[in-house]
Amino acid sequence: MQENKPSIASPNLATIVLVGRTNVGKSTLFNRLTRSRRALVAPSPGLTRDRREGVVTRGDIRFRLIDTGGLSLDTSEEFAREITHQAEVAMEQADMVWLVTTATDGLTALDEEIYRNLKKHKAVRDKPLLAVVNKVDNWQRESALSEFYRLGTDSIFPISALHGKGIDDLLQESAVLLPNLATMEQHVESDRDDIIRVAFLGKPNVGKSSLVNRILGEGRMIVSEKSGTTREPIDTRLHYGKQDYLLIDTAGIRRKAKTTAYLDKLGAMTALGALYRTDVAVLVLDADDDVSDQDAKIAGAILERNRGVVIAVNKWDRIQDDSRRIKAYEGLLQRKLGFLEFAPRVSVSATEGFGVDQLFREVQKVFTQYVRSIQTADLNRVIPLAIRQHPPPRKGRSETRILYGSQIGVRPPVFRLFTSHPERITPAYSRYFANQIRYHFGFRGVPLLLEWKGRGDNAPRNRKPRTDSASAGPAG
Repeated sequence: MQENKPSIASPNLATIVLVGRTNVGKSTLFNRLTRSRRALVAPSPGLTRDRREGVVTRGDIRFRLIDTGGLSLDTSEEFAREITHQAEVAMEQADMVWLVTTATDGLTALDEEIYRNLKKHKAVRDKPLLAVVNKVDNWQRESALSEFYRLGTDSIFPISALHGKGIDDLLQESAVLLPNLATMEQHVESDRDDIIRVAFLGKPNVGKSSLVNRILGEGRMIVSEKSGTTREPIDTRLHYGKQDYLLIDTAGIRRKAKTTAYLDKLGAMTALGALYRTDVAVLVLDADDDVSDQDAKIAGAILERNRGVVIAVNKWDRIQDDSRRIKAYEGLLQRKLGFLEFAPRVSVSATEGFGVDQLFREVQKVFTQYVRSIQTADLNRVIPLAIRQHPPPRKGRSETRILYGSQIGVRPPVFRLFTSHPERITPAYSRYFANQIRYHFGFRGVPLLLEWKGRGDNAPRNRKPRTDSASAGPAG
């Protein structure tokens, strides 16, 4: 199965990497240049751990930008070795490196040591290395810039990532040193219509990052037994089989009662926020743990945002030889996630590597259904069959007629159904009708939205048509 071998998809773009110690504003600069809020920003040091990337387009300048975690020379600090490794991998991929410092702290001994190490590092020594001084927001800080020339560089670049000051000068000088910044192909891989955007969601420590690393075949995400290691969504482009994907690894979503730290709350918010740019969500469960109410709430959040869904039960290798545990786990799945019975389920192991091919096949199938349209004539052949089996609610002797319907949208599929009395259509009947559509047409793994409208004089006045999600589960 050579064609299913995954490979990191890199657009034909020059690459710049941001490095520096903690809390100098690298993520703020990343967000400013990529025009996103993809990187978390907070006053807490060490917030960024994994590397993330985005595409910068500014006039005729276009390049790939990689943000990295804060560097430290103290290897005893939490994740220091892993963060340094991630930065080194990014620098090997880069065409240019920006060392980010800050005017508020002045030139620190750590800044100088990092700069000296970068100049000697084999991944950097033959590449342009620019000294960027962030947080230059007023004239007093501008007057204090001279000390940064102690680094031994001929020029420094004062900027304010927060306010956008000085960034154009930095980009113009970068384009002089790296001319292909202005000549690269005008194409953004993650904005293509044929790329499938896949987000991995779940509780902390269920193995989301390990699973993504297994798929990518590299240690892209820092993995630890300590929960909460991943704090923000990490995007990676991937070519798998004959399809391009954007994989989004997210922070573990804790139960609200256990979410006290500000960064945990922020991580959960951004994890759910990643769903808004997702086609298919992979709900990652832990076969070695109970299926909990929190798993159900995360599943409900996926459906609330109307995304396709595949259930990946990770760590299956730990129970696969125990029929009693398998039976008990499947019983838990049915009780807690019965409202996701329309979603495919895949047993995987991030450590052993099995199930990955099947996971991608299911994601591809769900995406196909997510963007699928059916013919109006076909839908209207099914409507009388559904009514005959289970007529809509009536009032006294007054029956409720369903006249006709059509599909009016995709991502997810949306159906508009015209009835003599839309106010009588209950959520339960709407779910029944959606199940009938599934029975006849499929739509596996995809929430269906049904919009009930009146016709002519029977349409209720001053009332918006109700749109029922036919796959609603617990709110997240």
